Amino acid sequence: MDQPSQGEQGRSLAQAVVTALALLAIVVVCYLLGRTAFFFLAVTVVLLALFELLDALVQRGHRPNVPFGVLCGFGLMGVAYLEKPALLAVVVAATAFGSMLLALRPNRGPTPGTDAAWTVFAVVWVGGGGAGAVSILMIEPQDGTFLLIATFLSIALGDIAAYFIGTRFGKHKMAPTISPKKSWEGFFGGAAGSLAGGALFAGLLYDLSLPAGLGIGLIVAALAPAGDLVESLAKRELGIKDSGRLLPGHGGFLDRLDAIIFCCPVVYLFLRFIVF
Repeated sequence: MDQPSQGEQGRSLAQAVVTALALLAIVVVCYLLGRTAFFFLAVTVVLLALFELLDALVQRGHRPNVPFGVLCGFGLMGVAYLEKPALLAVVVAATAFGSMLLALRPNRGPTPGTDAAWTVFAVVWVGGGGAGAVSILMIEPQDGTFLLIATFLSIALGDIAAYFIGTRFGKHKMAPTISPKKSWEGFFGGAAGSLAGGALFAGLLYDLSLPAGLGIGLIVAALAPAGDLVESLAKRELGIKDSGRLLPGHGGFLDRLDAIIFCCPVVYLFLRFIVF
């Protein structure tokens, strides 16, 4: 969550702001267009993030089957949209067995087992997180789109609070071997921001109580930093700084979605089985 300064990152703050505003405008338009439009937006950004991860593997000499991985990621999100949760296990199994079968192909490369494992990991991590987001979107009879946006914004408020608290007061490193800039001060600042975000959006939702909003904030506070660290760990192993360069000032799509895809499945379970 605590990000390096502009000079350390080598990114333009102006670019980051313009990109963030453009993304916000797209989210607002899709919200106004309805659930189906929001689903296609979610599919687009999640599959781009999945492609970034698989392509990074290719750039480092691995040979995952990129089209197969992206197709499996779409399958996870598709069955979530169709509200067929039992089929999620079928897609995961197809991903695992398909990856192993593709490891037998003639041009499989020198590390076929590793490539198959990375493919399954990428699909379950990124595609599974996307399926969690789509599942929130489909919650009935509530406004699932608003619930999903509220989750996003709670994550964003936590991220902003972590950045400013960590930059100003961060002294105790949280995971120095994975992400040296993250601090425990930033973590607790981010947790406060996430809880405040959950409480705020509980007040904006007619059927969402304050305890439910705080529950979302608590989940985000605990899991968003873990999502950031998991992506940092993957990037460190692959030897890359950013997941991609498609978002000026922000890196890649996976850099923006890492916390979201980690939080959404648990937020969905909380909303589905405890709140509603």
